[in-house]
Amino acid sequence: MDLLVVIDGVTDYGAWRKVFDEDENERAKFSDSMEAGPLDNNRVAIVAYGVDMEAMGAFMGTPEFAERTNSIQTGVNLYNLEALPQ
Repeated sequence: MDLLVVIDGVTDYGAWRKVFDEDENERAKFSDSMEAGPLDNNRVAIVAYGVDMEAMGAFMGTPEFAERTNSIQTGVNLYNLEALPQ
C-alpha cells in the first residue's frame, strides 16, 4: 500500500527529522521507501511506498515510539494513495 502521511504539531523540523532518520532501519522492515519534507502550519508530509500496514502499526504503537515522538509531534493522519483508473 502507498500512503501519504501528514504529521501535525512539528514545531522543530530538525528535531523531528533526527528521529525520522534514526528510524531508517526499522522503517525498511515495513516500507519499500519513505520520503519526508516540511509543509506549512507545523506539518510534515511523508510519502511512503509499499507499506505493510500491520507492521507499521506495530512499530508506531510501541510505548518507546510514543516516548520518542510525543514532544516533537501531536498527531498523524494517513491517506491511502490508490492508483487512479486510466
